[in-house]
Amino acid sequence: MSSEDQELVTVALRMEQATPRLVDQQLTALRRFHSYRRVPEEDLRRSCERNVVRVVTSLRGAARLPPEIIEDERQSGRRRALQGIPSDDVVEAYRAVLGLLRDEFLAEAAKMSIPLESVLLGTRRLWELTDRFSSELVSARHQVDLDLVRREERERLTFLHNVLAGTLRENELVEGGSAYGIRPGRQYWVLRGRSVHGGTTEELVPRLTRATASRALAPLLGIVGGDVAGVIGQRPDHVPSNALVAVDGPVTASELHRSFVDATNLLDIAVQYEMHGLVEVADMPMRIAVAQNDRLGRTLYDKYIAPVLAESGIGETVVDSVRAYLDGRRSIPVAARTLNVHVNTLRYRLERFESMTGADLGDTVTILEVWWALQYTLISTER
Repeated sequence: MSSEDQELVTVALRMEQATPRLVDQQLTALRRFHSYRRVPEEDLRRSCERNVVRVVTSLRGAARLPPEIIEDERQSGRRRALQGIPSDDVVEAYRAVLGLLRDEFLAEAAKMSIPLESVLLGTRRLWELTDRFSSELVSARHQVDLDLVRREERERLTFLHNVLAGTLRENELVEGGSAYGIRPGRQYWVLRGRSVHGGTTEELVPRLTRATASRALAPLLGIVGGDVAGVIGQRPDHVPSNALVAVDGPVTASELHRSFVDATNLLDIAVQYEMHGLVEVADMPMRIAVAQNDRLGRTLYDKYIAPVLAESGIGETVVDSVRAYLDGRRSIPVAARTLNVHVNTLRYRLERFESMTGADLGDTVTILEVWWALQYTLISTER
């Protein structure tokens, strides 16, 4: 052991003997932090005693502090977080008491008239100690914050799943909903969506959260059944371009489960039609009727589509021409431009359709039936 180390060991012994006084001085310093007044006296006293042990151990040049001291300091950092002590206060308070102990070291060194080299060595060790355990406290606090965020997120998602599944009793909905801004008497929208044309569900959650933010309610969104689903305060004006989002509402809190079922059914139908963007019932009532009446769809398919497709070489072209004609508001010039054909060519194809099916494309009821059959081909396996 060098002469400097021997002199520091002597100073460390004197500080160890003064532990009760040094603990009281630290307690006085800590009480100056308003937030620390909520920490129990015995808890703070143990921390102050550990501080003296750390300083004494460092001055003695020990390579490591006692394992129980290191682990206890991590627990202390966690306790301060759970006690609601701001992280800045924790670090500032720790540096304050370590500064107090460093001043005590300098005072004892001056009384003993130890050489300057020994004083500098001891001071450096104490600064290193301060930096090391300040980082340890911050790390412990960060871990607690992460744990709390994870726990809150789990609780939020559990509540959301239960709301959408309709498993909550009325009192549970009222009690749990108050934490997330869902209250009886108010109205909300329910959505269910997924990424299309690339992207992942996980990426869609924050994007939809931003798109559906409102003053009425912070979006309560999460991943449900592989899709993004949740409760929002108002109908969104837009959704990400690579998303298909079905919305239903407005409904009260007690109707959220039924609304989620309706949004789910709507999304399933929109997927069959290969749609994208924002969809709701008002946008596609007839398409919903087609999707929900398979028997009628098959009947009309057999009447208007199957006979045409049976004509090899021209069948699909004729069906596509009829579709363009109806999509173009039954305007032959518009449909011809869409198909990039002469108007007489389109007239010929429409006449062929009428002759093969017996349809009268000038009759309103027939037009509706043909449209229904064409829509059915988009979602049916009969193609």
